[in-house]
Amino acid sequence: MADGAPVADEAWIARQLEFANKQFAALDVEWQIVGSDELPESAARVEDAAERDSFGRLVKGKVVHVFVTGQLDDIDTPGAVAYGVTWRRGDTKYVILSTQAWERTLAHELGHVFGLPHSTYPISIMNKTPRTEPPPEERRFADEELAQMKQRLAQIVKARVLVDVGALPRPTQSLEGRGL
Repeated sequence: MADGAPVADEAWIARQLEFANKQFAALDVEWQIVGSDELPESAARVEDAAERDSFGRLVKGKVVHVFVTGQLDDIDTPGAVAYGVTWRRGDTKYVILSTQAWERTLAHELGHVFGLPHSTYPISIMNKTPRTEPPPEERRFADEELAQMKQRLAQIVKARVLVDVGALPRPTQSLEGRGL
């Protein structure tokens, strides 16, 4: 919440989710929001590591939590803005997104949830290097990254971090959204 209104509208959330689902379709993974809670006004801007850590106490259960803020400061570069981060507090891992994020940011951060590091593959959404080729709309996980995530998928489902809801036409996993 910021000034009494959500920091992200439904269209912004839908774009992030649509792009993430497009990228994860190669793994037969579909993300969906299974819950949503409002964050306090103080979370409209996340300025430092302590504020990032504070979201850890809100993580409940074994699902992927995504917290959305209006501004996420880059803690490594003073004055810079971050678009998203996969954050760890102890054994708890969660995603924080800024509404300033590109539509591919949620997919990128979920790649980190699957254990992917930043990469140098030109095609990859995990590559943070500024480049014009390929254009952003053509970027995706590199084949090597998909293979790595496919191996990790079974472990994540077994640990019940993701849940196979099985009743749908294809295997679907759950994503819990917070602060949306």
